[in-house]
Amino acid sequence: MNAGPVAALPAGQPRAALVAEVAHALSHVPEGATVVVACSGGPDSTALAFLVAEAREDLHPTLVHVAHGLRTSEVEDAERRLVSQHASWLGVACLSEAVRVPARAGGPEAAARTVRYGALRTVADALGATVILLGHTADDQAETVLLRAARGTGNDGLAGMRPLHHGLLRPLLRLRRCDLHAFVAAEGLPTAHDASNDDPAVRRSVVRHQVLPALAHVAPDPVGALTRLAVLAHDDAEALDATARPAVPMAVLGAVTVLQRPALRRAHRALARRRVRDALATHLDQPPAADTVARVLAAEAGTRCTLPGSIQLEVTRAVVVFAPVDAPLPSPREIARPGRTPWPELDAALESRTPASDPDHRPHDDELPLGIPRVWAPDPVAFERLLVPTGGRRDRVQIALPALPHGLQARPPQAGDRIRTIAGTRRVAAVLRDAHLPRALRDRWPVVVSGGRVVWVPGFAVDGELADLGRRDPKLAMALVRSPTSDGSD
Repeated sequence: MNAGPVAALPAGQPRAALVAEVAHALSHVPEGATVVVACSGGPDSTALAFLVAEAREDLHPTLVHVAHGLRTSEVEDAERRLVSQHASWLGVACLSEAVRVPARAGGPEAAARTVRYGALRTVADALGATVILLGHTADDQAETVLLRAARGTGNDGLAGMRPLHHGLLRPLLRLRRCDLHAFVAAEGLPTAHDASNDDPAVRRSVVRHQVLPALAHVAPDPVGALTRLAVLAHDDAEALDATARPAVPMAVLGAVTVLQRPALRRAHRALARRRVRDALATHLDQPPAADTVARVLAAEAGTRCTLPGSIQLEVTRAVVVFAPVDAPLPSPREIARPGRTPWPELDAALESRTPASDPDHRPHDDELPLGIPRVWAPDPVAFERLLVPTGGRRDRVQIALPALPHGLQARPPQAGDRIRTIAGTRRVAAVLRDAHLPRALRDRWPVVVSGGRVVWVPGFAVDGELADLGRRDPKLAMALVRSPTSDGSD
């Protein structure tokens, strides 16, 4: 479940309403679940910890403080002790995690957020926590929308933060900061003050103390208006997604993402941009920059270059392909006979069957017992299970082979590979190139060999002599199939 954004409640909510709102936000969390509560010691996360404890007494929360090393050790130690004190009062567990924030694109705020969420997920995994609870408020949502708008974001950015997204739950997202601060003050709870919230060098601080107060002179409730904008933008983004997906098909094959280029060129530019962002998002931690998306859309056939984030872009007449520059190539592996040999580099597997493994390979009651040897006729694999490459042939994605004196191995193509087809011996590299298979997929495509002989290049070529013998007296049926957990497309 990844719920859409929600509009803010009016300011001035009483204590009982705060508890009820948090209880509602946690209603889908299973009874007795373990949850991680991110706590900095500030008033928002302090309110979160105490409201969660009151709203859902059945839960088992662990307060987690993350020290980023961006402030003095004295300040971070004081925050750690404060969070520990809150945990003691609540009678719950408390952990502190120290992280290092690397310099990266997007600034220290984005970098700190990335490593903080990483640390919280590590703790959650170790504890078996159902969700991670964050203390973002309606005011935080309004600030996020303004910051993204200032960068020229689209509908997805204007949608802001979601209440629940990839295991991160924000129970306070409809509540105002002033109401939460009033709650901790009324409860007499000590809290820490983050000096960066008042630092004019921090963009969010400028929005909080200058932009939003200025907007209040234009509209009576800018926080409420901006959170409603987030809801509307989210709904528009969902509608665009529903239109873009069938308009521009996308396939995800292991580490490689493929868009159909003719469909991309026909689509409205809003849909085309969205699909390029979708494809890039499978390789990036952050949404791609607008100029990167524009660069992809402007690329001509024959383009091969590296995009920000170490993504290899390859453009052919038929497809636009994205692959990580440093992704490892497949290693050789023995093929199980019978069985499934995973080929995760394409989200696929090489599936093999033998007469002994085929339950239909037995005499039927209505057959005459004439003593004639029964020839095995393997049933074809259902087409929807096959991984058929663009430029390949369906009849070469599954094959029958005769008995082979050597074992079978799958590996990526190697220089010098040749296959003896019915039309003559051909270089495997030429077979794949002539089929216009993109380089990123060529490097990861399985080649099946036996005793040094190339037997089969799934979808593209099969040894002619072995294919003929396999048709007459099949002893092994093989197919390149999609992984059970993926249909190869979004």
